[in-house]
Parts: sequence; C-alpha cells; structure tokens
Amino acid sequence: MIWLIVANCLVFAYQSILPDLAARIFIFRWGLSGIGLEHGAFWQLLTHAFLHGNFWHLLVNMVSLWFAGRSVEWVLGPWKFLGLYLLSALGGGVLQMAWGPPDVELIGASGAVFGVLLAFTTIFFDHRITALIFFVIPLRLKARYLGIGLVATTALAMVFQFQSWIGHAAHLGGAIVGYLFARALGYGPPSPPEIWAGKLLRRP
Repeated sequence: MIWLIVANCLVFAYQSILPDLAARIFIFRWGLSGIGLEHGAFWQLLTHAFLHGNFWHLLVNMVSLWFAGRSVEWVLGPWKFLGLYLLSALGGGVLQMAWGPPDVELIGASGAVFGVLLAFTTIFFDHRITALIFFVIPLRLKARYLGIGLVATTALAMVFQFQSWIGHAAHLGGAIVGYLFARALGYGPPSPPEIWAGKLLRRP
C-alpha cells in the first residue's frame, strides 16, 4: 500500500512542476475521458487513479487510503490488495464514463479508495471504529454502517447531481467493486442462506 501512496505523490509532484499547457496535455493523455476511450486510450481506465487536481484532493485520498488500507492489506496481502485497488479504479472509471459527461476528464484515486474503504467495512463489518465525519466530527459506529453510509450518500449525490464536478459515479463504482471483491474472498456478514445452514447444523 505504501508504494501506491508514493506513486500517487510522485505523479502529483511531476504534475505540479509542469508548465500549464504541458500539465493540461498530461491530464488529457492520462486522465479518463470518453473522448480518450473513443480514440483507443484504454489505459486511462487505470492511469486516471494516479492523477489529482490539487494538493487537498491528493491529501484526502491518501489519508483515506492509509486509514483503511493498512488493515485491508494486512488481511489480503500486498498482491490481492493491489488487485483490489486497480479493479476498484477500473470499476469506478467504467461507471463514471457510463453516467457522466464524456468530454470531462476524470482524475483522482477516489474510486480506488472507495473500493478499499468498502473492502475494509466488509472485512471488519462487526468491528467498532471511530470515523471522522468531514475529517472533524468523531463518530463511533460499527464498520458496516460506515460502508452503508458511504454508499447511500454517494448514490444520492450521484442521482441528484450534488456538487456535479465530483465523480460520484466513480466513487460508487469503486465501492461496489470493493464490496464484491471482499465478498468473493469470503469476507463479510453471513448471507441468509448461510445463516439458515448454520441453524440447521446446530440443531440436535
């Protein structure tokens, strides 16, 4: 995980030293847009997750990645964690392109970070954590409720186009992939069939 943070920071540092026109060309080439995909730039589905618009954009994503990523990587191991990050970025990019305007570049690790966050809240679903709402208000709750809250608020913001310059669809796409990734590996609360099977096995 630390290498992903380093990679994001290095790319942002490189962006920051480019002249304005060169930086714009860099984002156009490596950020994700429908126009880019139409011209065969399919690498943008992953590379957009290593670009950021400004320092605060980078900071929020990297702090969130650090918060959830340490525990998730400890459980999954580095290679599965890398797969989670990249697949979440891919899922976020695909949903954003399907939902958002094709001529606007998507940049940022937010989709990948949302995937890691949802994997965290799925793997540690019953653990009590302290979440900082808006990075200020501490809230003590079970991890599963943080996941539900993230998905619900993101979906509502996407549907009602709240702060439309934010890639809410990318957040939701990454979150869905992160949840499914963790469930595919056997993590998360038992489903109703699993509960019923457990009850049958416990009967005398």
